[in-house]
Amino acid sequence: MTDASTFVCAAWGWRDYEIPAYFAAAAEIGLPLVELNAHPGAPKHLSHVPDPGALPAVRRAAVEAGVSILCVAGRNDFATADAAARDEHLRNAHWFVDAAAELGAPFVRLLSGEHRNDAPGDDVFERLHQGFNAVGAHAEQCGVQVIIENHGGPTATGQRVARLMQGIESPAVGLNYDPANYLDQGTDPLMALRWTRRWVRYSHWKDVCWADGGPAFRAFGEGEIAWDPIIGLLLQTGYRGYWGIEYEEPRDVRAGTVRSLANLRRRLAGTGPA
Repeated sequence: MTDASTFVCAAWGWRDYEIPAYFAAAAEIGLPLVELNAHPGAPKHLSHVPDPGALPAVRRAAVEAGVSILCVAGRNDFATADAAARDEHLRNAHWFVDAAAELGAPFVRLLSGEHRNDAPGDDVFERLHQGFNAVGAHAEQCGVQVIIENHGGPTATGQRVARLMQGIESPAVGLNYDPANYLDQGTDPLMALRWTRRWVRYSHWKDVCWADGGPAFRAFGEGEIAWDPIIGLLLQTGYRGYWGIEYEEPRDVRAGTVRSLANLRRRLAGTGPA
């Protein structure tokens, strides 16, 4: 159904690790495909503003650890009404694409921005379409794919994500499907997948449980999500992309990633198409 070559070490939980130590740990636990943060909350990884001079050291660290960088996981906000800020975010997004191309990474993960719970208006989607079409055109020239992660606000529901994708013209732009992020926003991840499955090219896997009256992320398989229908539908759709193991808590990220990988392997071995 899947094999080791499709599992990826998602980067966010490893944000407190220096890059060489992160790469080495990922290789040791059997995840030689890795993401790399480019986020202001992860200063030990790649800068979220242009810094081409850092790339040779990152490349050397990957070679020394025996890993391949699959995705640059950036942070952006194309939804903001501040035109100057949007221009800056677009410049940074172009940097993520350039960095990915230089590092041999085929993917750049982007967000939407404006992670509010109220429904975004037409103006927000117009700004998002402009931003993603612009970065998509740049990605096409660089041979890189942009994947948008559902992360609240304009991407909190499957309907919103479908509306976003329907206004994006670039074939270089697709989706990173994160079921736990949907449930964290109060959205049924299975129904969200039904709305968005034709655009899914990448995925993140963690779990959610309820603690202290609200949702909390957990290792994959250690929460309350009903996984068989979700994975079955994704496979039925023909998904043959990557499975990113995303354990978000830095305190015990290595142990949590190991458990998540083992649980996902077992789940995939026992799940057929829906």
